[in-house]
Amino acid sequence: MQSVLPMTRPLLAAIACALSLGAVAAQPAKAAVPMAAEAVVSRSIVVPKDKSASFRLAEPASRIVVAQDEIAQVVATSDRSFYVRGKDIGATNLLVYGPGGRLAEVIDLYVSYDASAMQEALGVAFPSEHIRVSTMGEGLLLTGQVSNTGVAARAQKIAEKYAPDFVTNNLTVRASQEVILEVRVMEATRSALQDFGINATVGNSSFQFASGTGLISGNTPQGVLSLTGGSGHTSIDVQLQALETKGLIRTLARPNLVAVSGEKASFLAGGEFPFPVPQGLNEVTIEFRPYGVKLNFTPTVEDNGLIRLDVEPEVSALDPANSLRLSNITVPALTTRRAQTVVELKDGEALAIGGLFQHDYANNVAQIPGLGSIPILGALFRSAQWKRDESELLIIVTPRLATPADFAAAKQQVALSGEEPSTPSLLFNGQSLDKPMSPMKGGK
Repeated sequence: MQSVLPMTRPLLAAIACALSLGAVAAQPAKAAVPMAAEAVVSRSIVVPKDKSASFRLAEPASRIVVAQDEIAQVVATSDRSFYVRGKDIGATNLLVYGPGGRLAEVIDLYVSYDASAMQEALGVAFPSEHIRVSTMGEGLLLTGQVSNTGVAARAQKIAEKYAPDFVTNNLTVRASQEVILEVRVMEATRSALQDFGINATVGNSSFQFASGTGLISGNTPQGVLSLTGGSGHTSIDVQLQALETKGLIRTLARPNLVAVSGEKASFLAGGEFPFPVPQGLNEVTIEFRPYGVKLNFTPTVEDNGLIRLDVEPEVSALDPANSLRLSNITVPALTTRRAQTVVELKDGEALAIGGLFQHDYANNVAQIPGLGSIPILGALFRSAQWKRDESELLIIVTPRLATPADFAAAKQQVALSGEEPSTPSLLFNGQSLDKPMSPMKGGK
């Protein structure tokens, strides 16, 4: 037995150790406790880009850590003061450690554009206006009240020079000025066409000679003269065709628009036409595009009382003659005349845009070579056509400052006359509503 004990004791010890480990493993694991940030004092500071600012601490610091050193550079001048130089636009924070390595303070640091320099520049440019500049995140904020929208627009432009694309304009206008724009669009289109054609046939049982195919345009002639004769067994048939057309089209639009100074207004008198847009293989979608008399304008009332006007008139019409046909789809063409200009006018002054004149002339001759060039007799072997188109556009724009009298007149707008004619009046008297409607007396 004594010889076994030395072997039994190590075995019993191993069994006891295994049982103890199993008991430890059988105990449930404790849930992980999330780490929380240290509760410390925090504040925010703002430093202009490419400038430095000095700050003091409430207690001595042993170390200052910058989270993003590419945004700002921090240099300690003593254990209680430091200065910050803004290197790039952005935000970061500073961790200030006190004695013993304890986190004493967290400072949120914003590097933005120079608000004080912009405030000084706006004060010089607009000494009588109340404009305030403040920092908002990485950009700048304009607040306050100004006298008109022109001042607000110019202040925005000045601020953009200091902080491009980082300016929020919250300026309000004490009395928003409204502008009434009276527009007159007049277009005259004249067209003339003369077409003369000849068909001649000479022949008998052994030969036949033919000349001409009628009108070059292919239109139906307005007048036809046929001559038939012959000599012996030879017959002679001659047919003269003639067509003359004249046309005059006038387009007139008289829109009156009202817009707040500095805001854009638009007008369209016309319609929209379907336009196919390819989207992929054998896939076409339809978009509607406008045409007609179109006007975009932006008025701005200046400090000196002048009205700065950005006006873009346009007149367009469908042109079936130049349409394009693709895969059984007809794409219409447009004849467009447009203008764009910026002018300054006094209240009630008119701007006339003229000279938009277009003249087209075409002359076509179809003849038999040689025979058509014979003097006098050559007219029997040729057809001739000439066509002339003229169009002229005139646009007159008159801006006016809106007054209380204009709004009072708008409230007293009278009704327009116009009643449907009775059946006898329409059939026997030809009465219709094709005449201009005039205001009725008494507004009834």
